[in-house]
Amino acid sequence: MNSNMLTIIFSLFSFFTASSALGEHWDLWQDFTFTHGKRYESLGEYHHRMAIFKDNMEYALEQNRNQSNYTLGVTQFMDLTHDEFKGRFNELIGGPFGSKCSSFKSIDGNIPSSFDWRDHKAVTAVKDQGQCGSCWSFSATGAVEGSWSIDTGSLVSLSEQQLVDCSLGSPYGNHGCNGGLMDGAFKYVMDNGICSEDSYPYTSGTTKKNGNCETSCEPVVTLSSCVDVTPNNQQHLKEAVSQGPVSVAIQADTKTFQMYKSGVITSSGCGTKLDHGVLTVGFGTENEVDYWLVKNSWSSAWGDNGYVKIERSDSTNDKGICGIAMQPSYPVV
Repeated sequence: MNSNMLTIIFSLFSFFTASSALGEHWDLWQDFTFTHGKRYESLGEYHHRMAIFKDNMEYALEQNRNQSNYTLGVTQFMDLTHDEFKGRFNELIGGPFGSKCSSFKSIDGNIPSSFDWRDHKAVTAVKDQGQCGSCWSFSATGAVEGSWSIDTGSLVSLSEQQLVDCSLGSPYGNHGCNGGLMDGAFKYVMDNGICSEDSYPYTSGTTKKNGNCETSCEPVVTLSSCVDVTPNNQQHLKEAVSQGPVSVAIQADTKTFQMYKSGVITSSGCGTKLDHGVLTVGFGTENEVDYWLVKNSWSSAWGDNGYVKIERSDSTNDKGICGIAMQPSYPVV
């Protein structure tokens, strides 16, 4: 028997072994590896990741049977163990919250029961931070993009890479791909302005590191100030979101976030150990559960086309589900 025939037999054996091991999840696994361009260095690694995928699918299905507020399913992180997924998070590092922005003042007037800034052309397309701990920069640019659009009528996609490269250390307190805070990013834009995404494109998602600060691009947006919303006050957060998108910090290192597909995440889905910056772009009610509408930076392949809904209340003394009310802030043009 020649070597080509042995290769064919071995490949067929591996195929049937894999399909038998995954059972009903085989088609999902094939679709997952194709959709997300998954390539593994060896057959052993392939089978290892396939086994993790199977375990994650069984966890997702069990959770879906046990609760009905949100649905878990296949995301780009399904071939990671939970420890590997958690290892992606140390993204919120910087000075104390409230050290760079002014305090929030309550807004007079009626607040609508639901609102979505996407309907008002104040939210750019979902982006992807890739393999860089730069969530804080995506949250910050999203808030600046929204504030600028609301004030000027022009929605411009802004440069996360500029914040990753240029807002390092004192006085902004950020650490590039090793984490940062949105307030430090706002302070940088207040001092320097920020360039467009087109003129200073994002590269750290693939390089996994920040680059040298480029000064050749022309800033297209400036800020006058920033505001820290009253911590642990969801009524004030609702008032703020009714005026524009708001940067928030949450805990996202849970299995629920690893596999989230749709619905409203409740208290069972996360805690309040803040590790991820995102953007609140609206609020509403779904199946009698009030929610915050949140834009993530894990691409539109994750979650509900890149978004997640987190349970909301009107409490004035509550950290909020996933800690969403603990550190809200927004920029002012």
